[in-house]
Formats: sequence, C-alpha cells, structure tokens
Amino acid sequence: MKKDAGQITLPFVLLIGGIIVEIALAGVFVSYLRSISNLGERLSVKAGEAAYSGIQDAMVRIAQNKELGNSSYELMVGEDKTEVTITKTDNPADGAYAYVIDSLGISGSRRKKLQGVLIVDKITGRAKLDSTKEVKVSN
Repeated sequence: MKKDAGQITLPFVLLIGGIIVEIALAGVFVSYLRSISNLGERLSVKAGEAAYSGIQDAMVRIAQNKELGNSSYELMVGEDKTEVTITKTDNPADGAYAYVIDSLGISGSRRKKLQGVLIVDKITGRAKLDSTKEVKVSN
C-alpha cells in the first residue's frame, strides 16, 4: 500500500505547473498586445500634431507674404514628417484671398491629414483661420 501512495504526486505537480505556465504566457501575450495598441495610439496622436504643425507653419508663411501662391513643401517636426500643400483662390467680391492648407502628418506607420482654410484680407493683410478639419487620407 505504501508503494502506490506517491504515484499520483508527479502527474499532479506537472498538471499544476503546466497550468501556471499557461497563465503566465497568456499574461505576457496580453501585455504585448496592449503595448502595441498603445504605441499605435501614440503614433496616431503624433501624426495629428505634426499635421497641425504644418497648418501653423503655412499660416506663418502666408502671414509673412500675403501674395504667396500655390506651393508644396515638406517639414520635419521632431522625428515626424509633414507634407504641406497650399492652394490659393482669389475672391474679388469679398476682397480677400482664401488659402486651403492641406497638411499630412506622418509618424511611423500612422498618417493623419488636416485641412485648414485661411482667409486673408487683400487690403489689411489680416489673416483669419476659418476652419480646420480632419480629412480622409487617400493612398
């Protein structure tokens, strides 16, 4: 009777150990997935900030030269890149220029595009940001 008493101990210990290892691996996997999703969210926010910086930079360029025409340029914002396109339309009835500023912010694999409309008075040179909106990024 004493010979058979310890036979169940080894399989029981292996079973419990296996369950503990599975729980630990599941925890590591969940932590990995959460860190990846947080990274994507951070990159998306950085891309949006880079795009907004592009709009701000274009506003400064237009304020310095109210006769600025259509132009495109790239801008580095820290480690992120911004592609800015300025399109000028003349509205003689209002006595103002309307500038459409498209700014594509790129951070890692994330891309965000913002579009701003800036109205500049032809006589006074007063610039007013009329609207800013996020637009869909076309590939």
